[in-house]
Amino acid sequence: MLIELKMKNCFSIQEEQVLSLVASNDKQLKGNTFQADNLTLLKSVAIYGANAAGKSNIIKIIDVIKAIVLQSATMQRGTEFPLMPFLLGRDKEKPSEFEVSFIAENVKYRYGFTATRKKILEEWLFAYPNGRMQQWFLRAYDTKNDKYKYEFGSKFLGEKKLWENSTRENALFLSTAIQLNSKQLRPVFDWFLGKFNMSSISGLGDFINILKQNPQEISKYLKAVDFDIENLILKEEEANTQEVSWDLFNETISIDSSGKAKKSRVKAVHLNQQGQPIEFDMVLESDGTKKFFEFLGVIINTLQNGKILIIDELHNHLHPLMTKFIINLFHNENINKNNAQLIFTTHETSILDKDIFRKDQIYFCEKQNKATKLYAMSDFKGLRENIDFEKSYLLGRFGALPNLGQI
Repeated sequence: MLIELKMKNCFSIQEEQVLSLVASNDKQLKGNTFQADNLTLLKSVAIYGANAAGKSNIIKIIDVIKAIVLQSATMQRGTEFPLMPFLLGRDKEKPSEFEVSFIAENVKYRYGFTATRKKILEEWLFAYPNGRMQQWFLRAYDTKNDKYKYEFGSKFLGEKKLWENSTRENALFLSTAIQLNSKQLRPVFDWFLGKFNMSSISGLGDFINILKQNPQEISKYLKAVDFDIENLILKEEEANTQEVSWDLFNETISIDSSGKAKKSRVKAVHLNQQGQPIEFDMVLESDGTKKFFEFLGVIINTLQNGKILIIDELHNHLHPLMTKFIINLFHNENINKNNAQLIFTTHETSILDKDIFRKDQIYFCEKQNKATKLYAMSDFKGLRENIDFEKSYLLGRFGALPNLGQI
């Protein structure tokens, strides 16, 4: 579970911004929250703002953090990180800073690092078993002596000197220690690897895998939405791995247990006017239908495994009611039994509704003095209980609107 994300001096963000999934004392919609490690956490967060306000940069930062954690130990010496400091102020020579607080295997962790494009300057990890803080390691670059200083806590075990000496300047200690078989750090690394999910347009791969393994699960969702699709059929045939398929919306190629390549193709079954079944390739379906099925695979995987799903512009190609349907999957405790979380950006204001979201679930992005500011609706004091979220936002009560002039 994600507790909090802090970020500073990266892309359009200058000063430290905080995305918190810790619930406020708001008594509304308690079903949108869950308990973990003596904390009340939110099941979803929506981020609003004008174009170019920095919403997508927050998603990009999450992706960058995950990539550096997972890949830095195996990068070549001299390879640069995909970072860019805030370039419109005086701090463009300073490092970017990140910190993530989360719960993995029932233990709270706080992990962070500062970095330039070329090197890690600081790195730290604290664990909180049974609510008691343990410093596991601190790493800091000593500019004067051109070397790193490490501090290890008494509760941190393993080949610390070996890991320290093996960590390059463009690699995280966490990532390097994992490559050298640190068992104690596995829950931390595995959380970034398996729980921190980024959603991207990548065809029907996840959807096809679930359709193979659990077609009843797909049928359940198919009945809940009105796509005029009677059934979905998965057809498999041997494939030539030398062939490259550009038809991502129709098929995937995988290797089975015997080592043979198989091509999987999804067909949507519609009934014609005479009630006879007709098969359609998925490429013939609407953009909204295809996008829903792309999302459905990763959504089911996220819900079943208690992951965090990150989606940029959830509303694209989807009807507002379909967007609401997806959000409510995460809020429904009978469906979201493993406390999965959803973080997304959107321009869709029709879902700005007090019957869907609490005030602490709605964040806004706004440019102030050229830099992105991130703040929650719950930061505004004195809001009425019956406030109309959408109307108040569009009237400018919360800022984060485009500044439009006349031509």
